[in-house]
Amino acid sequence: MHGVLPLATTLGAALVFLVQPIIAAAILPWFGGAPAVWTTSLMFFQTALLAGYAWAWWLERRLGGRGVFVHLGLVALSLVLLPITPDAAWRPADPSLPVLHILGLLAVTVGLPYALLAATAPLVQARAAAQSRARPYRLYAWSNLGSLVAIVLHPLVVAPLWGARAQTHLWSVAYGVYALVLAAALWPTRHADAAPAATGGPAPAPGDRGRWLAFSAAGSALLVTVSQAISEDLSVTPLFWVVPLGLYLLTFILVFADPRWTPRRVFGPLFLLALVGLAVLQNVGYRAPWWAQLSGYCGALFLGCLLLHGELVRARPGPAHLTGFYLWMSAGGALGGGLAGVVGPWLLPLPVELPLTLLFAFGVFAHTWYRGLPRTAPREGPRLLTVGFAVALAIWLALPVWHRLRGGAELRRTFFGALHIRDFVPKKRSAAIRHLLDGRISHGFQWLDPERRREPTAYFVPDSGIGRALGRPGGPRRVGVIGLGVGTLAAYGRPGDVMRFYEINPAVVDVARERFTFLSDSPATIDVALGDGRLSLEREADQGFAVLAVDAFSGDAIPTHLITAEAVQLYLRHLRPDGVLAVNVSNRHADLPRVVRHHAAAQGLAWAFVSARSTSPVGAYRSDWMLLSRDPAVLLDPAIADGTRTPPRMDRPPVAWSDDHAPVWAILR
Repeated sequence: MHGVLPLATTLGAALVFLVQPIIAAAILPWFGGAPAVWTTSLMFFQTALLAGYAWAWWLERRLGGRGVFVHLGLVALSLVLLPITPDAAWRPADPSLPVLHILGLLAVTVGLPYALLAATAPLVQARAAAQSRARPYRLYAWSNLGSLVAIVLHPLVVAPLWGARAQTHLWSVAYGVYALVLAAALWPTRHADAAPAATGGPAPAPGDRGRWLAFSAAGSALLVTVSQAISEDLSVTPLFWVVPLGLYLLTFILVFADPRWTPRRVFGPLFLLALVGLAVLQNVGYRAPWWAQLSGYCGALFLGCLLLHGELVRARPGPAHLTGFYLWMSAGGALGGGLAGVVGPWLLPLPVELPLTLLFAFGVFAHTWYRGLPRTAPREGPRLLTVGFAVALAIWLALPVWHRLRGGAELRRTFFGALHIRDFVPKKRSAAIRHLLDGRISHGFQWLDPERRREPTAYFVPDSGIGRALGRPGGPRRVGVIGLGVGTLAAYGRPGDVMRFYEINPAVVDVARERFTFLSDSPATIDVALGDGRLSLEREADQGFAVLAVDAFSGDAIPTHLITAEAVQLYLRHLRPDGVLAVNVSNRHADLPRVVRHHAAAQGLAWAFVSARSTSPVGAYRSDWMLLSRDPAVLLDPAIADGTRTPPRMDRPPVAWSDDHAPVWAILR
């Protein structure tokens, strides 16, 4: 009996967190690979966790041992929902209301099994306390250990060995095994009600519940905002999802095992140093190496959650109020995740959730530390020190925001990104420009001088790979472009040309049409298809493109689903026999040419690497493109061949990417 309880707890927790990257990765391509897919999923899972904890609280409070029959009955009923493979009918036909679409998809696909799994930890602990009269909190450490093992195994074992569909089926089989183990663990407790030792003790005060809520909300918000920042600047991939999630879980393991392992006097100063480091990183931006970004973000997350969750455990009640404690804790997690992942991006025009969360986490910790000072200790010095540090941190975190807003700016924010449009006159130049940022990455600019406004700029100058491909002479042609930006490539349009742009973000389409003139000035016929480029092409008849350009980055994140083997096969279907597939491989952190080289070899395509550097009023642009074609003679055209270079790191082997497996780690610089 005693061995079955930890096994049920550990297995249930492992399945709770294993399903998160599995299901989120499965639906990620349906929503353009946007970073917000993961944060929205996190918010859903935090809310479903709250539902599971509320269910366990209600069962134990109202039914006691009789609740075992009800819970096991629901678990048996949930088996008919397996497997949890997302139904293709949920693939969005248009990108409107993506948050509601994701929440509905997850609720139908995995909502009931997940909520029942989430109820396992508090329910098993409450049943253990009722039967054995032992303090059950250490079972929560077992629970989080199972979660951590699952999170680690996913990128190292599960994802490399099995594809997305196989993963959902394997998880479903494991859920069936879990149902049997849970029945073996709970059935002997069906006649046990709360033990006398567990019924005593004072009820928690309102202030205690408020602290449970604040500590857990701050930790959850840190997880969501750090995950969002990593996804935007590095890659939207399970690899970078599980690192912060694993550290978040590790803090629960440590503090629930023994909160004395996390003394304030040691980890408090370390957390302050981590906050300073992260504030510096926010000002350096995407220019920092990927390992520095990952270390800085995850270090602050780990130390912050270690302190916050340590205080949470120190404020826990006796076993009589165990399910209520977990209910409030999960409510805080859902609140923090919802505010940081959904409400903040909806209300705030700039992505400032991370700085606000850091200040909130510091404030919660500082308040607890200040209250814990001995009554005889001086108060004025610590108060001034705390306020001074908070003000300095706030100012430093606000600097990137101030740089964006100075001189006037137009801000537009959607599920797919935060757009920032700014007009300014560069130094030592007389002509003004209009510049678009998506997140912290430039997505193009335009000269406002009528004589220069049709001039291709940024990553698309005439010497770039796409500039050379589109600059070749010839008759009317069809051109496809995945990713609209400000519409710069329309400058290459000629009379009789048809240029079809694919763009998933409605705000980008509005900005390109209303605030820039590349589209309206082009002599070509311009067509804009709203939706994910790959999904749109899958639904369309063969387009016969002479050139198809893939340039759909969100921030500096890698759009993995747009450059997998299956995606390249789709693009070739839409190209003429002598057509050119142009892939923008410009990236600070990832060696994308290694992926494209593999696709070229696998499909028997000729390829050329074209690298260009251009100066501009907003800084230097590095433009790297891979051009692929079935016809090698096309790439030998002097218009292209004169700019061909040898890709860097040619001594390193190509890397295969497919829809089932796209290893980002293998190509990080």
